[in-house]
Amino acid sequence: MRLLLLRLSLLLALAPFLLLTAFTQPFFDDFRNAYWARAHGMWGVQSWLFQTWTGRFTSTIFMTVLNPVSYGWLGGVKLVAAVLFVAQWASIAHFLRALLLTALRVSFSWSSAFWAAGLLLALFCNAAPAPFSFLYWFCGAVAYQIPLIGLLNFTALALRVGWGPASGQWRTALLACVPLVLALVGNELTLVQAVPVLVLLAYALPAASRPKLWLWLAVGGLSAAVAVVAPGNWVRAVAMAPADPLHAYRWLVLGPRTLYSTGLFIVSPMIGPSLVAAALAGLWLGYRHRASGAVSWRLSRQQWWAALLAFAVLNGMGFLLFRYLIVGAPLMRAQNEILLVMLISVAALAWAVAQQLPDATVRLPRVFRHGGLLVLLLAGLFGLGHVPEAWRELLTSAASFDAQMQARFGMLRAAQRARQPAVALPPLRLPYGHVLIPLRQFSTFIEFDIDLTQGCEGNINGVMERYFEVPDVCCSPTAPAVLAKE
Repeated sequence: MRLLLLRLSLLLALAPFLLLTAFTQPFFDDFRNAYWARAHGMWGVQSWLFQTWTGRFTSTIFMTVLNPVSYGWLGGVKLVAAVLFVAQWASIAHFLRALLLTALRVSFSWSSAFWAAGLLLALFCNAAPAPFSFLYWFCGAVAYQIPLIGLLNFTALALRVGWGPASGQWRTALLACVPLVLALVGNELTLVQAVPVLVLLAYALPAASRPKLWLWLAVGGLSAAVAVVAPGNWVRAVAMAPADPLHAYRWLVLGPRTLYSTGLFIVSPMIGPSLVAAALAGLWLGYRHRASGAVSWRLSRQQWWAALLAFAVLNGMGFLLFRYLIVGAPLMRAQNEILLVMLISVAALAWAVAQQLPDATVRLPRVFRHGGLLVLLLAGLFGLGHVPEAWRELLTSAASFDAQMQARFGMLRAAQRARQPAVALPPLRLPYGHVLIPLRQFSTFIEFDIDLTQGCEGNINGVMERYFEVPDVCCSPTAPAVLAKE
């Protein structure tokens, strides 16, 4: 009964985030990459971005050539958001099952992997520092979700190559090159996170799998080198750096500042308890495995040191990267990915800890053995974080947001056809907005305010002017509300 209650709570926690994808809209860089592609051509824009702003050549292809906004299909971002949400869930499940079933030879069905991944994803959605930029903003999802999906699936496939059936290993190894490239060149954060994963694989893979490892290192190294040497990366690094003469000496305090950022992140009001919940979930799964009578899986002292070192580097590299680039904490949209990786790795490490302890199921309190404590903890977390906010937004604001944005796009298209010199649009009028619709009027703790700037100036106003080819896009509180029309 408690297990059924846990599964029901997970579905209720995840449902609003998935349902909100049906109401998401294009935002800022979605439009900007679309009109850049229009100006430079679908393939010319790749070279232009590589030279002027970024070496993320896989992400830029998704943002331009595969961007539905580039073709005028504004509603396409809804489908992409929903697909990526499901793909992220499936990728976590794929990784967990490959780790436990294939590499560790532990009985772990797809059903168990599905629910374990759902639990971690629910914890993430509830505590994500900036859920909009990870789940609903097309370019944000492309830049952060797709590389992480790549890293999870590469790791799962690599585990199958190392410890799976001998037949088809080279085919699996070649297939693993695709998600590896997505992980390494889609985002700098996932690039540095992939380093300890590759090192740990190099340490642990059986000798028969070494030729496949060299394949991955060659393909990944070449791809990463092309991305890293991109002239645009250095332009962006200079643009992101603070205007401070002491910036050149940041390496002198890089270690302490990295530890400081990591510590502040972990003790955040929602993140700390979520990591505790992930650890309890991992322990609980490990104890359930022990209680089933299966043989315990144990690490040697040397293997523990390797695993702990990889864990520390995996979860600290993001903070190190941003402390080096901007001498500050990671951008909130990057903290999303850091949190999800941390939740997955904490749960996996806690599962391994549960395998080391003798007679665990006898010594633990009954309420924990049967999952009651975990159910209560999750119920408390989901009552305090983004889950209730997402339900509130879904029930009160999402449909109105969709209708108002459709009306806004309709007015802009009409102004373009009529060659109007200016168009005045009303601001978004909503009862609530934070998860899908981050608005300053409801919260100051958001990364982006997605509404137009009042008046005729502002970054989003300018982006709308260029995409819809209207000379002046203004936002006025006195502008009359309009009905949505295609």
